[in-house]
Formats: sequence, structure tokens, C-alpha cells
Amino acid sequence: MRVFLIQTAKGLCSSSGGYKANNALLRYLSSRGHRVRQLCYSYRGEIEHYMQNMNSSGEHDPRVCTTVLHMRLEDGKPGIDVKVQELCMDDGVEALALDSEAFDAVFGGKADSPNQLARMSAEYIEKGTSSAPLMDFISFLQGEIRRFSPTHIISNDGLSMKASLASELAHLTMSRIAVVHTAEQLPFGPFAGGVPGHSSTTREADLFQQLDGIWSVSDTIRNYALEHGQLQTRFLVHHPWTYLVGKDHEMPTRLFNWDKKFVAMINPCPIKGSCIFVNLARACPQLEFLTYMSWGADDVTVKQMEDLPNMTVRPCCAIEKDLWRDIKVLVVPSLWCEAWGMVVVEAHLRGIPVVSSNSGALSESMIGLDYIIPVNPISGERDESGRYTVPKQDVGPWVKTITKLMQDRSEYERVSATVLNTTNKWLKGNNEADIETWLMGMRTGSNIQGWNTD
Repeated sequence: MRVFLIQTAKGLCSSSGGYKANNALLRYLSSRGHRVRQLCYSYRGEIEHYMQNMNSSGEHDPRVCTTVLHMRLEDGKPGIDVKVQELCMDDGVEALALDSEAFDAVFGGKADSPNQLARMSAEYIEKGTSSAPLMDFISFLQGEIRRFSPTHIISNDGLSMKASLASELAHLTMSRIAVVHTAEQLPFGPFAGGVPGHSSTTREADLFQQLDGIWSVSDTIRNYALEHGQLQTRFLVHHPWTYLVGKDHEMPTRLFNWDKKFVAMINPCPIKGSCIFVNLARACPQLEFLTYMSWGADDVTVKQMEDLPNMTVRPCCAIEKDLWRDIKVLVVPSLWCEAWGMVVVEAHLRGIPVVSSNSGALSESMIGLDYIIPVNPISGERDESGRYTVPKQDVGPWVKTITKLMQDRSEYERVSATVLNTTNKWLKGNNEADIETWLMGMRTGSNIQGWNTD
């Protein structure tokens, strides 16, 4: 196979769960002899830093080809040159990386870019045309697809689906696949377009019907698509390599973190339940709390946490051993329709107990283990600014459970051993070849009709 995957998260080593899962699949496919390429976005200096590390280790000597994509601006002002760097990573994944900062600048800067891009994408999906900057990007994307000539193209956004289904690429014999990492990606149901950067149009639903495969990453998402859009999809869990570590893809090392002091949350933001975490810290002044910021954090959330005397706030951490070493108990109090719960599996594989909400697919990722606390989930209702309305929550059950885990060593060690052994067994029971087999079983053709859910 020749697989072309279009990433939407920013950063060559993004903290986005969907990005990491996509990348793990590509690494596995590469190891199986398939040629794989991803279009992604890198922050300035990321590739140079990667090159330095590879040159220092002597294990890989990547060569970078640099070109420039000139993108016009919507207001007719002089356009912006976006650097494009092409290289083959040490894991065999070919990367076509656009300069993230320059790309965002084309669409009004980092703060405005997601909404501007969503607006233009919706126009393109509805009308087949849009403003100059988006059309320049689409032309570039379609040119790269033609150059690579994939047998399979995988994407998770309406813009990429529309571009790959356009008449300009109809001659290519390739299967077109959507991977659904969030309910917000789907153009129907209460969560359609609920996160900045996601477009939602009536024609987007028609695009899904033209794909050769639609992959839901949880049973929750599969049921959501069926209930709200009458859309048949295939449920496949993330590839096992998503959770394995090192070049040899080994199980993570067990951590014995009873002597650590932190109750932690990763990626605090309103939809992820930051209100529960903040109120938990206020209700438990005798405990120490830790949070790692990620893509969801906003200024209000950051200030709330920095103002708490028993809260340590750290930036996003891409080095896994540094991320987990100080965490005694992980809290996952999410309130939105979680498509899975990668962080739950990651913690459990290291023997770190998790106290999770029951929102979305979190119960699936917890695989029946302790502890799951019911919450009042986000319904899809939004405020005047378009943000989700967050219902009031009862922090009492969280206080009780966290206090017990932090103070009762026998309970902590019982839960630690149980979650480690059960999750380890679950992961080993997942077939590494399932997604590869599904992809290879697809019929390919340029007729672009129907979809395959077998």
C-alpha cells in the first residue's frame, strides 16, 4: 500500500491523541513494508532539532528538502510564503511539514486561524470554491496527492475529504477513508461543529457517503454516527503501537508511584472538566495537585489554576517518562463526548490509578476498572460565543475517592496492580494487523461511491 494521511493537529510531535494514534499506525504500516506519508504542521525549529538529535545519535541521517508554498491573503494584501519541509523520519514515515506559524498567519494568526479556516472550509464544501488562501492550499494538497499517487488516503476533516473527492483527483485509483477522532468531526448530532476549527455543513454529510471507509475509534462514536446520521462506520481501536514505547515497541515500564505526591490532570480545559479539578483542589487543601497544559487550555483556566496554592502548573510535556514520573493518581474528569481515552490506557499500563468520569467513551477505555464517577455531561448546548455550556458538577464523590487513594496504601497498590495487569492483557489481545487488514481489503477505484464497513 501507499498511504497518505492528512494530519490537522499542529506540531511535528503534537500532544493531540488523534495525532499520536495516526502516527503510530503509520509507523506500524512502514514496518510492514508499506510506503507512508503524512502532511503535517511543524513549529519553527522542530525539524532542525530533530535533525540535530538524529545526527548526534548517528542512527539516521535524514535529508530535508525545503520548498515554499506562496499563499495569497483574503484581503488582497501581499501573500505569505509558507516553508514546506520534506523528509523521511527514522521510523520510515515520510513527513511533508508546513510551517505552522506561517500557515496560521495566512488565516489571521494563531487565535483566529481555526475559525477562519473553518469558515472557508464550509464555503468550499458547500460551493466547491472559496477564498484565495484556501484555494492555494487545496491546490497544493491535491498536487501532493497526485505526486505521491496513494492507494489509500486517510483524513479526519471535511476540507480534506472534499479535496480528495474533487474531480481533479477522480482519475486516481485510491480508497478514501475518514477516521473519526471526535464527535465534533461529524456534521450531525448535538456536537456538530462544537469545537473551533471544525466546519459543519449539510453537504459534508454527503461526502461521508462517498467514502470507501469510515473508521470510528470507539463504540461510542460508532453509535453516535449511526443514531444521529444513520451512518455506518467500522469500530477499530487505536493501533497497539499507540501505547508502546521505544524503537522495539515494548510495554511501558511499571511505575511504583505511591511515594509521589501529586493528583494530576492532563490538558485542563472546560470541556475536559477543569471545573471539577479546580474544585477538587479547593476541597482538598491537604493534597498537592499537578496539571500539564495542552491544546485545550485557555487564559482563564490557566489563571484559575495558578491562583491555587496547592496547584503546580507545567507546560505540555512530550517526553513520556517525564510526564508520568511525578503522578500518583490521574484524574480524567471530562464532560464532553470523549471519543476514547488514550491517557487512561497510558496511565494504567504504568500502574497509575485513574479516577475517570463516565462521559463519552471513557468507560470503554477504562475496560470496567475502578474508578468511574458519573458526571453531568455537556449536552451540546452553547453560549452566545458558541462555546459549550458546562453544567454544574458535584465534586463530593471525587473528593471521597481521591482522598482514599491518596491515603490508603493497600487500596492504592491493589488498584495499581489490577489496572496494570488487566490493561496489559487487553492490549496484548488486540491484533496489530486488524487495521492493516481492513485497509488492504478495501476495493479501490475512481468511481467513488458507497463505503466499506466490513
